[in-house]
Amino acid sequence: MPASKAQQKAVHKYTKENYDRFLVSMRPKGRLEAVKAHAEAQGESANGFINRAIQEAIERDAGATGAPTEAEGISLPSDTIKAAQEAAEAAGEAVPEFVGRAVSETAERDRLSRDS
Repeated sequence: MPASKAQQKAVHKYTKENYDRFLVSMRPKGRLEAVKAHAEAQGESANGFINRAIQEAIERDAGATGAPTEAEGISLPSDTIKAAQEAAEAAGEAVPEFVGRAVSETAERDRLSRDS
């Protein structure tokens, strides 16, 4: 059953109020299919993948501490990255700071456990 005019209007209003829209042109033609296939392989929508890629690039370019780390380029499963992103957002931190703090706290807890 098609959406009513009122439903269409409500969805349009919600989208306008809650989303930024940005048209992306990709070259060469056909690249969109590669993006969609990659996103699907990661269990994401193309939109979700593009948003994640943008966020990761911003965080990488900003360089949380400004200094490169020895572990740059580390690869994590997409569900781990998503969990870290959600937890970092809830904590009001950038993902690199959150992950760094989580690793430090876990390492200290493990050290204390071994020492006791």
